[in-house]
Amino acid sequence: MADAISGSSSAVNPFNGGSCIVYPHIDAETPTKPPATPITTVAPTTPVSVPVVRKTTNGSTKTDTIYRTSKTQETALHELTDNGTGSFGPYGTINYEDKTLSVRLLDLSATTDGYKSDHENAKGFDDGAGGTGSDTQKGGYYLDNAVSEELLAASTVSVSYGRGAGVDVAGSMSYAPPVVSIDLCPYTSDYIVPGSVRFTWMGHVFEDHDGVLIRDRTASNVGYVAGQINYSSGIASVTDYIVSGPATSFTLESLWTVRQKWNTASLFFRTQAAPIKPSGFVMNLADSQGNEITATGDLNGNITGPHLRGNIEYQTGIGELQFGDYVLDTALTPEQKTEWWYSAADVGAVEPLKIWRPWPVDPTTLRYNTVSFFYLPIDADILGLDPVRLPQDGRVPIYRVGGHVVVGHTGTVGPVTVSSGQTINCARNRLSRVRLIGSDGKTIPSGYSEDLDAGRVSIDDSTGWAQPITVEHRIEQLARVRDVQINGTLGLVGQLNHDFPAGSIVSSAMVAGTLQARVSAFWDQQSWDSVTWADALVGNKAPATYNDLIPVEVTNAGAMTERFALKFISSTTFECLGEHVGGVGTGSINTDFAPVNPITGAPYFTIRALGWGTGWAASNVQFLHTVGAIYSYSAIRTVQPGPEAGTDFDFGLLTRGDVGRPST
Repeated sequence: MADAISGSSSAVNPFNGGSCIVYPHIDAETPTKPPATPITTVAPTTPVSVPVVRKTTNGSTKTDTIYRTSKTQETALHELTDNGTGSFGPYGTINYEDKTLSVRLLDLSATTDGYKSDHENAKGFDDGAGGTGSDTQKGGYYLDNAVSEELLAASTVSVSYGRGAGVDVAGSMSYAPPVVSIDLCPYTSDYIVPGSVRFTWMGHVFEDHDGVLIRDRTASNVGYVAGQINYSSGIASVTDYIVSGPATSFTLESLWTVRQKWNTASLFFRTQAAPIKPSGFVMNLADSQGNEITATGDLNGNITGPHLRGNIEYQTGIGELQFGDYVLDTALTPEQKTEWWYSAADVGAVEPLKIWRPWPVDPTTLRYNTVSFFYLPIDADILGLDPVRLPQDGRVPIYRVGGHVVVGHTGTVGPVTVSSGQTINCARNRLSRVRLIGSDGKTIPSGYSEDLDAGRVSIDDSTGWAQPITVEHRIEQLARVRDVQINGTLGLVGQLNHDFPAGSIVSSAMVAGTLQARVSAFWDQQSWDSVTWADALVGNKAPATYNDLIPVEVTNAGAMTERFALKFISSTTFECLGEHVGGVGTGSINTDFAPVNPITGAPYFTIRALGWGTGWAASNVQFLHTVGAIYSYSAIRTVQPGPEAGTDFDFGLLTRGDVGRPST
């Protein structure tokens, strides 16, 4: 017989303090008459239980329950509970970290009632009958006998324990309270004025905002969406509320009603400010049932939203809205088909098998937000003209009556693989220009010749071309504008000489007038700082003078608009400096001087040696200002702030020359 046992658990986590319970089942026999042979069978008997004995030591508990299962055998059940700090009192300990315990389950000092003797002692009996003995022994008697508990093979030891940290576990759940309907107008059928409702319920204030109930709105808190109001029925449906008092604690603080309900299914409006930024329009309103409707505009001016369709012109701020839906005719009830808006002739007029059903809205709830452009006046000194002559938005029409435009169309042939000696027919005549483009996207500059009047391109030498090529051919006509309409229609003077197909382009044209190179200023000066450029004499004249009866020669091919200075470095030689082109060479008064324009290959100007004479000294300067035949202009693209509206932009500049050129 053992007086203690050790046990372990295979649980993943350590024992949790205060949760280990040991249940041993122990059999104990009285020692009076042990059986001579092992007992193999036990006849079933009815166990008789002994009252439970529970002992507590330093927080640990030991509970003993005894069952008498036969005349000579009792079964004992011992239950141990730890004290939460690893102790079973005098019966053992537990190691929470290692998940092992050591306990003593058997009680070696147990006692039980036993029969002292099963026969009479004659002497004792006689003494009891009249002698000196005790009569308590007559017939035998029972005494408490010491017994030893024994852990039999059929007994079991059960260990119950908790795993993990013994801490509180927080939990949460969601609960949607039922919708509460409050009849705000129980004694009238009048229509509620939007935005006029305010009431207090269970200590919280509810306000109406375009059909939406807002709870607990203050100056510093926007509040909470708590439901909606049906203006026609007067019912407030509260979906979000706080129970903080009796449900009957209701106070109606404000509510207005009108006799007649006004609704509509069509709206025409004009915004207060214009032009409006594309996609910068948002409108909110409530329908006749109090449901909020939001309408938004896209980049193209279309207005979209639930139960509506419409459009807005961003330039003027004028818009139109139709409220309703296209519904299937087969889905309508006979009662709906008797309403004013239904007509069998309208079924399928716009969408197959559908008819437009209006959706009434309350126009008094309409609110809108827009982002509009505001143009500040431009400083006349920066602009170069008086801005009062410009439109308010600063935009100027590029076409005006009396101006010139170029109508043109560009066609293509190919891509096609060509060879030397081949001729390509562009299928139209009187072309304005032809361009060949290789498969690499680059223009082919040479190796072909074109007959613009006949509309043909002859391939002379295709060596090195990126095949296949594309032939780009263009027809165009310069015309004068006689009428300009606000819708973009142009009226031209005379008839067009080409059959311009769809996709033709109208381009604005700047008429430069008659252009001819010339000398605009010519004077000499005694000295110059080589930095400051002027248009007239500064200081004293030079001691010598060029004879301008022998003029400075310029040509349209080489001259450019520039200010030149011929600065003498000796009495006979000089260097030529340009304000923008820099130094262009040195010359002598004994030979003609003609600096070459590297762009055109022609001289900027030619000054003859015959005009110089004598008397020149170092630091003297001869100024020469020229004007070229090239028309000066600036190509400026202005990008307005806003969302990106395109991904690819390009433009082309083409110079057109008249045939009426004067002789050089």
